[in-house]
Amino acid sequence: MKTTPSHRGFPFPLNVLFHVLAEDGEVESLHYGLFERAGESMRDAQRRSSALLLQRLPPPPARLLDVGMGTGTTLARLVAMGYDAEGITPDANQIAVARSRFGPDLPARALALEAFREPRLYGTILFQESSQYIESHRLFERCRELAAPGARVVVLDEFAARAVNRPGALHRLDHFLAAARALGFRHEEEVDLSAQAAPTVAWFLERLSRRRGELAAELSVSEAQIDGLIESGKAYRDLYASGDYVYRLLRFWA
Repeated sequence: MKTTPSHRGFPFPLNVLFHVLAEDGEVESLHYGLFERAGESMRDAQRRSSALLLQRLPPPPARLLDVGMGTGTTLARLVAMGYDAEGITPDANQIAVARSRFGPDLPARALALEAFREPRLYGTILFQESSQYIESHRLFERCRELAAPGARVVVLDEFAARAVNRPGALHRLDHFLAAARALGFRHEEEVDLSAQAAPTVAWFLERLSRRRGELAAELSVSEAQIDGLIESGKAYRDLYASGDYVYRLLRFWA
């Protein structure tokens, strides 16, 4: 019997976060939402985030690379809009899940950006909450190698606004911007979305706390792992409240 690919194969904590998002129906995306009012659904907030990103793109049929494609929703939409788009992710299970939803021909490769090689250059390279997993200087080195002349790099992600003394702290925003400059990218646009993104953390915390035991049992993870995720979420909540963590839309020109 053929087995349908499942988010249960995602690495922790993405498997848990996906499971929590599924409480409200089919999961479209794994990224933060941008909230405008209390009581708004996560799905609407996530769609607002993706729409903001899409507004920064050139018209189709521009050639695009979606780095860290997640569930494939944005990539599938780009293809449907007529873009020459391709996605990459180091997690082959994410590609399997995306193709089970959007078809076997979804243009995706199971590769990290650091290992990705492609002779054809891209007009736009997208990072929707994937830049935080790549060392900043290396990220812009690879973008320099993959970007066509005059290409754009569009980033929607969270950063540390200053030095944060905790394990696994986010990339510093000033270091990220300095890496872009060092590789010859011009900083075109910066939009502060911190106040809209921060409610995402509270949304997850409420559900993780309420479903703690259930999540551990259903996903074969330990309650200690769930507790650690909750504590991490509380730290993120406080870091956003203090302004140490921020959420930005950034656009660069090659």
